[in-house]
Amino acid sequence: MHASYYHKAHACIMVFDVQRKITYRNLSTWYAELREFRPEIPCIVVANKIDADRKMTQKSFNFAKKFSLPLYFVSAADGTNVVKLFSDAIRLAVSYKQNSRDFMDEVLQELENIDLKREEEEVEMPDKEQPGRHQSPPPS
Repeated sequence: MHASYYHKAHACIMVFDVQRKITYRNLSTWYAELREFRPEIPCIVVANKIDADRKMTQKSFNFAKKFSLPLYFVSAADGTNVVKLFSDAIRLAVSYKQNSRDFMDEVLQELENIDLKREEEEVEMPDKEQPGRHQSPPPS
């Protein structure tokens, strides 16, 4: 993955396939990379494809415990817990965005405010010459 995947992220949902061990083993790599670029955002771990083997919901997955992350058992195929997962992820993301003390979030917010202010100024001056734009002389 690359830093751009995390740009402006306010939450992360890390999904592994309960039928493919390699996806579970990759969680450590994905999580380390996530924390390198977004050290504070909330993260949820998802065990997907429980419809294939409901016994997986009784299994303990140490990765989520090790990092004190919430673990959801879902089935994208039949919809089990999908709405709850996304509702909770959205709630966590909104809360994080409203209460973030992460330096990069503060910088990004300031940049966003500058862009919004510039857009507001452009809307306020629709008929006036805007900075950086040149009008053509009237035809003679």
